[in-house]
Order: sequence, then C-alpha cells, then structure tokens
Amino acid sequence: MTTVDMLKLTDDEVCALALQYDGVLRPPLPTIDESSQAELATGVLRGRRSLVVRDLADADGTPIGDALEVFKRLSGGPRAIFAFVDANDNWFRAGFTAYLYGSSVADVEMSQTVADAGVHYFRLAPPPGQWQALTLLAESVYADGFADPADQRGRARPAAALLHVVRPDGIRSIRVARGTVSTGRGPVPAQFPSIREAIAWLLAERNDS
Repeated sequence: MTTVDMLKLTDDEVCALALQYDGVLRPPLPTIDESSQAELATGVLRGRRSLVVRDLADADGTPIGDALEVFKRLSGGPRAIFAFVDANDNWFRAGFTAYLYGSSVADVEMSQTVADAGVHYFRLAPPPGQWQALTLLAESVYADGFADPADQRGRARPAAALLHVVRPDGIRSIRVARGTVSTGRGPVPAQFPSIREAIAWLLAERNDS
C-alpha cells in the first residue's frame, strides 16, 4: 500500500479483523447491531469469507497484504476520534466520523473514516495535517452549529461533535456545539472560552488526577 492508496472494508470485514486482535469493536458499525451477539457472529463469518475472496486474508482469517498493514495499526487502537452525536451524545450515523492512528496526534500513520453505508475507508501515511483538519472542523461546529439549511427544514441534524484524544493516562474528550465547548457530559462539565484552549487541554499532560 502506498501513500495514495486507500483500502475500503465493510462492517463485516472490520468485525472479522477485530476478532483477530482483541475482539473489541471500537468503530461504529452502521449496518450491524453491536448489541446482538448473533448478528456480530454472523458479520464475522461474512467478513472472513469476504476477506479471503478479496485476497486480504488466509483461509483461517489471518490478514495479509493491505489488510495486514491496516491491521497492524488498527490493533493498536485510535489516537484521536471525531464524531457527530445527537442530543444524548449517541453516535449520529449520517455525520462525519474519523479515527487517527499513530504514536501521537502529530505523527499519524493511518486515518479511517466511516460512512453510514457501513464502509470504512483506511488510508496509510495520510496527507499531513489530519489532526489540524479535525480541529478546524471542530472550530466550524463551534462557530456555525447545525442550523437547518433553508431548503431542508426538518431534516435530522446532529446536536454536537465529540473530539477525543487517547493518551497513555486515559482518554480526554470535549463536546463542541454552537458557541460552546466543554469536557462533555457530566454533573458540572468544565467550559472553555475557545476551541484553542480546549485543544490545549486535550493535549496537555494530565496533572489533575
């Protein structure tokens, strides 16, 4: 896989890869009910067959080729996550969802985006500036919110965006909506006066716990 190549995997195929490392399904799976063990098991079987047919796995399900390169980074878990959510902070299927993998947000080795059709797009060695792109998207949410377009009244809209950073000492998250940014849900979530200060908090070494 080169820096311009993209590997597309279905929800089923992602399920099959997840089983190979620790069985934890981190990304959302738009076409699979993750609460149903039977549906997950069926998805794994379909995914394994599909990977084998596409020459992305051996007969026993071991990833090979491009799938192996994705697997190496996928199994380490994401470094940062951006997702749109509804008013209850549940994943908003029709929104943009992105994952960044690497040693830090400044050293991204792979990006992943999830489409509501149940297709996952993986790009190795993505173009520089992926983290900056996510923070700019958060800035846009902060500034513009989710007002209904004049010609699309009543269309389902996300309520906010969540931006997470996975650190060695835990996960830090901010919730971004129109003109507000906080540490997310909680009895008294901390408020930030700007996206810049919230991002600084995400990346700072934890010293309060």
